[in-house]
Amino acid sequence: MKKLHLVLMTAASLLFVNCMNHDDDMNVNIPLDKNAVSENAKELFGEIDPSQDWSSITQGSIIVTADADLKDIEKVQILTESPFSNSNAFVLNEANVSKGQKVKLVYDAPNVYDTLFAACISKDKTYYVKVFSVNDSEVSFTEPANARMNRASEATNGFPAASAIILGQPKKSVNALRAEASKEKGYFAANEKDNGTGNYWKYTEWNNDSWLNDYLWAPVDVAAGSNGWTIKDGNIYRTNPNQKEDLTTIQWLVRYYLPKKDDNGGKNNNWKSIVEGTNYFKEYKNHFVSDGNPLTIVPLQMNTTEGHYNAIYYYYFKPEELVGKTDEQLAEFIKKLPKFKAINGYKGDNGAYHNDKEYLLPYYGDNAIASGNTAIASLSIPKGYLIGFMNQKTKDETIKLAINGCTYGFGPLNKENNHLVGHYFSALSKEVSQQSIKVWYENDEEKISSKTTTNYGLTTDGMTWDSPRIGIFSANKKTFLCFEDGSDCNFSDMILEINSGVELNYDPIEPQAASYVMCFEDEPETADYDMNDVVLRGIRLNDEQIEITLIACGANDELEIMGLQNTQRLGKKEVHKFFGVTPGEGFINTVKGDKYFTPVSEVFNIDKNISVEDFLKTVSVYNRTTGKTITMPKESEPPYAIIVPLNFRYPIERCSIISAYPDFVKWAQNRNEATDWYLNGVENRLYPDMFSTAE
Repeated sequence: MKKLHLVLMTAASLLFVNCMNHDDDMNVNIPLDKNAVSENAKELFGEIDPSQDWSSITQGSIIVTADADLKDIEKVQILTESPFSNSNAFVLNEANVSKGQKVKLVYDAPNVYDTLFAACISKDKTYYVKVFSVNDSEVSFTEPANARMNRASEATNGFPAASAIILGQPKKSVNALRAEASKEKGYFAANEKDNGTGNYWKYTEWNNDSWLNDYLWAPVDVAAGSNGWTIKDGNIYRTNPNQKEDLTTIQWLVRYYLPKKDDNGGKNNNWKSIVEGTNYFKEYKNHFVSDGNPLTIVPLQMNTTEGHYNAIYYYYFKPEELVGKTDEQLAEFIKKLPKFKAINGYKGDNGAYHNDKEYLLPYYGDNAIASGNTAIASLSIPKGYLIGFMNQKTKDETIKLAINGCTYGFGPLNKENNHLVGHYFSALSKEVSQQSIKVWYENDEEKISSKTTTNYGLTTDGMTWDSPRIGIFSANKKTFLCFEDGSDCNFSDMILEINSGVELNYDPIEPQAASYVMCFEDEPETADYDMNDVVLRGIRLNDEQIEITLIACGANDELEIMGLQNTQRLGKKEVHKFFGVTPGEGFINTVKGDKYFTPVSEVFNIDKNISVEDFLKTVSVYNRTTGKTITMPKESEPPYAIIVPLNFRYPIERCSIISAYPDFVKWAQNRNEATDWYLNGVENRLYPDMFSTAE
């Protein structure tokens, strides 16, 4: 409670409490008035579900076999999400192991997760993960030995003969055709809508010679194929010998890297978070580095109804070309490179994942490319060469539709294409796109556009003119490409897996330990339920240790933490004294803008089979002022103490939990409703996060 008040006690108890030495002597323990507690809570929460146990945690255990395809495995972890390029992945438990060892880990999963990740970690901090259900009892990372041997045999059956891979006649790219048209008139025009209707817009961006010699190459069909590979429609492919690999885990890796929906159910804007922060972008301008082996890719998903308009091309160049060039100079260099067919897209089938085909992307040498040339005998792009990708999207063979265009992983190559109103232009940030003065036609008369929206709308925090439209990330010893072929910045239109031929380049992985916040009311009979009178934070450091941190105290009463076995710190004195505050004269970390107090921590040894939640349930708060103890409530009792996962942000001073978290009252009245209430707080009613910026 926040107000100073008189506490009614018997004369004997009052005398005893006032005379005792609080830090050293035994405490008086007066029972809570359960009727008063219940009536007070009813005014705020209504009728509490009689089966409500106030748990937002799923307890479980899993036997993990540390047999991932990694050298020098030294640790296994259980995580909430994929740790690759994902700051929202939290460690639920971990243990030190050696390769092949089995270990049982207990975990406390936030109830919003029914699928978790097991991870093996090597000495060089490389992660290899696999998903499992909270209902599973065991997880391992490798398939049975006989299946693995059969698959390895299939994968080494060889590649097609280089002499069978013969380049046909080149075709000009859409960029080249538009540059050609612009050279003649000084501009070209294209319809706004994909069906050839709508406003007719005028473009001068291609009015230079830089794209004129942009040619696309593909091998000619070979009826008999070669060594089990089909060579048809410009593609070189075979049945993927690895198609029995763990496709479920791959789907979850992509799902966390590319969230499809935002908090409001719309398409998520992924581009900034996934593209410009990666090592591929920072070190190699969104290019791969060849490892000297044949380059193969596996299409995983076409999450677009326009996938059959797409065709993926690749190019390569020596690494020294990256040195000393500005982005503009590198773009001019790449424009003149030959681009070779990798795969043809296909119409999406509701986001389904497939990995049934493997495609070969051969090396054709560095000399002048001509029709009739064959692939180089090794098929492998030389080690150290840089490899880039482009998607050409064409609904028809003309340049008159805005949907037709070429998009690259190297952003400066997208400058012209991003001007196309009705499609690519819509992915640009409002601040950027509204700076552009565009000319359109009406009844053959040129007009200056005053519009600030387009056929598909404009994007908040969208792209700039030279933003990449292909993202790259690595996970589980694989590398993936994700494409944005249109206007929504979702980057999930196509997902491809690089099966071999490139160096892995992992971004650093340092997931935080999952946290659990325990909140107490100090006087349940008259509680205001701002849940910040005592706030503790627990994190599991490993399978044998837990760290408990006192982070806040919004009470005037004298309070003491109880139940921490063998405590050397947190259970040794009154709560306010840890922060040099006199009870009744100030609060600790509950008022925004007030002085920040550094939290106080202590590490405890725990049994490997004890969960964090069960450990915290043994903790209580003794109110020295009232002589009463506050423990975790039993089933159906009011929530005068709760344990909440995911670094829960407790309410600010004098703001009730139902004001800070409106869904809490629904959950209180029905334990099966609004179970994710703790994810939906009102920002200005929550105390700032002191421990991370990820949530």
